[in-house]
Amino acid sequence: YCNHCETRFVKHQPHEEKQYVKPILEFQNFTKLSDKLVKYFESRGISQKTLLQMKIGEKMEWMPQIEKESNCILFPYFKDGELTNVKYRDGSKNFKLSSGAELIWYNYDCIQKCIDNDGELIIVEGEFDCMANIQAGFDYVVSVPNGASTGRMEYFDSSFELLNKVKIFIIATDNDLKGVELKNDLVRRLGFEKCKIANFKQFKDSNEVLVQDSAESLRK
Repeated sequence: YCNHCETRFVKHQPHEEKQYVKPILEFQNFTKLSDKLVKYFESRGISQKTLLQMKIGEKMEWMPQIEKESNCILFPYFKDGELTNVKYRDGSKNFKLSSGAELIWYNYDCIQKCIDNDGELIIVEGEFDCMANIQAGFDYVVSVPNGASTGRMEYFDSSFELLNKVKIFIIATDNDLKGVELKNDLVRRLGFEKCKIANFKQFKDSNEVLVQDSAESLRK
């Protein structure tokens, strides 16, 4: 940080390859989600078609925050078609990621498709926002894996060369203080000249626009 011109810089450190643990899930028929879960997603404006597309699951899982098992939504994270990580989220919004697994973007595999089709890549702050944009008809949208955390972002470092090939990014983080901090960090890392900023006006995020207004409003 320069006290004279108030400019911040980050020293580039090459990404170091690590050994990660792949999550192991017993086979589940993800099409047989409980009515309660399906209706919950419908209340968030997300259809069964989108649930199937994103391979959403549910299971009882030990959650350290409450020190007991809880019925959780499973958000699978795929990289090159291979299950790389899983986020578990219970009804009280507690969540955890697979221990020792690689931290990657949610919906990672759409990045290469975006590059191949010369598209614009939307970046959001959570899985529900990612699915809201997919529900609204956008094909190229990823979410950060751990909310509005800035600083050490290994999922960014490991995909830096791939992201460099994307021509335009649409930054659609939450409309709050943490979301603004994440937006500014992403813009700094990706390059101001390559970024467009989504304006949610009175709404907090993509999913709130979808629920309280419409898919058409979210597209606009």
